Amino acid sequence: MVIEIDTYAASERTDASAATAAAIDTFLARHGDSSMFLRSNLARSGLVNGDQPFQGAYAVARNEAGEIRGVVAQYWSGLVVLQVPSTDPELDSARLAQAAVDAGGRPVRGFAGPRAQVLAARAALGMEERKTRLDSAEELYAVDLDELQVPDPLKRGVVTCRQPLESELNLLIEWRVAYAIDQLGAEDTPALRRQAKEEIQRYCADGHNWVLLREDKPVAYAAFNAVTDDMVQIGGVWTPPLLRSNGFARYCVAGALQAAHEKGVRRAVLFTGRSNWPALRAYVSLGFKKVGDYSLVLFAD
Repeated sequence: MVIEIDTYAASERTDASAATAAAIDTFLARHGDSSMFLRSNLARSGLVNGDQPFQGAYAVARNEAGEIRGVVAQYWSGLVVLQVPSTDPELDSARLAQAAVDAGGRPVRGFAGPRAQVLAARAALGMEERKTRLDSAEELYAVDLDELQVPDPLKRGVVTCRQPLESELNLLIEWRVAYAIDQLGAEDTPALRRQAKEEIQRYCADGHNWVLLREDKPVAYAAFNAVTDDMVQIGGVWTPPLLRSNGFARYCVAGALQAAHEKGVRRAVLFTGRSNWPALRAYVSLGFKKVGDYSLVLFAD
């Protein structure tokens, strides 16, 4: 089977690129649980390659019948995101990753995708020995929201979940900085604080983040870091250390997903570390089930 690779790095959206993007999304939707970053970014920015959030260059593999077999993108941040599920010997994530990076024309800052694909692409690009600040092997979990198990304290109103108020933004920025340091291996720098502010402002503007309140005080946070019409991906979950072991993160995730379900979202996914037993137990108690694996690699330089 002959595999051809096409790259897309447009300067603006066109009718033709919209049709191609729709075809790519149809392929990605068949692997939806592990394709949320790709699908969400594609929906927001199409095939436009630029320096704004969610923009990037795409490499698409097709067989001789024109069927899409794999997709890799390199985004504005330098992150390379993969979805190459085929075991066809003529198709591999390494070839597609190289094509996406060549089309993107920016340094590689990390990788995200199913673990085996990330390892293959990193090795092919000669980055196995490159120093990382995060190199995670994660479990991928999903739940159909019709089957979401809502915790009793949320049902009874002991805690409540809502979207943030403008007066809470500074607190959430501090929480976002703390999350990046604790979970992503970042350093507390002015650049990190600028990035955290931009991310929180964007989440708030999009209506994609949530706070949990106990006695009217914020005690936990969760966000949707990727969104499609019928799916969301949970990310950035944070409870301040002194408030942990109270179930607050679990309640916040459940509250956010309740609200999403009311708006027509049918399914939610997330990934978390294999050794993060408290988080794994919390998510399983909400109805999440393991559906695969995932990996996030972020380079130190």
